[in-house]
Amino acid sequence: MIIAREIRVFLVVLFIIAISAKMYLGWYAAFFVLSIIIPLAFIFRDPVCHVPSAPLAIVSPVNGEIISIGKVVDKWIDRDAIKIRIKMKFWHTHILRSPIEGKVKNQWAAYGEETGVKKRYTYWIQTDENDDVIYSVATGKFSPFMEIKLRCGERTGQGQKSGFLYFSGIIDVLIPEQTRMDLAVGDMVKSGSSVLAQMIHNDSPAI
Repeated sequence: MIIAREIRVFLVVLFIIAISAKMYLGWYAAFFVLSIIIPLAFIFRDPVCHVPSAPLAIVSPVNGEIISIGKVVDKWIDRDAIKIRIKMKFWHTHILRSPIEGKVKNQWAAYGEETGVKKRYTYWIQTDENDDVIYSVATGKFSPFMEIKLRCGERTGQGQKSGFLYFSGIIDVLIPEQTRMDLAVGDMVKSGSSVLAQMIHNDSPAI
């Protein structure tokens, strides 16, 4: 099991504290610190991601459960869209991945504008076929921070690492109406490997 880079330094510090606890306080104190390290190492794991060989597929950006799917008016780029909302649990993998390959056309940040949300980062990714996908990450009120690697004007790859959430969050993916849904509400998805939907073009190969 690979531990996420973002948490390794913290785990090393805890391990040093465990050694110091053994030296000055005894085994019980050391075991107490070690009992924190082991679950953290599991929760903040970075498993191998198997990105599907489907260029027009929109993959899940996180591990979690689909809690809603519905038609909405996309306020970021003013269009009709389908919004897929995914909720993470604390014990899910915390790696964020890009849902599609393309260029980051714009980005937005908002703080405390929604009930129960501390901050929200939203990205507009446009594919080479001019399909637009909105990828929006929100953290809860008690989530201390997160790391997002996407930058406006840069390219990102399908299933490529795009950030890290230190606690659970809610992720929205807004996709064109002309897509074929592959999953439903209640389904569990894996970051970078579960296909949420498939872009439909006239020249798309039959699947």
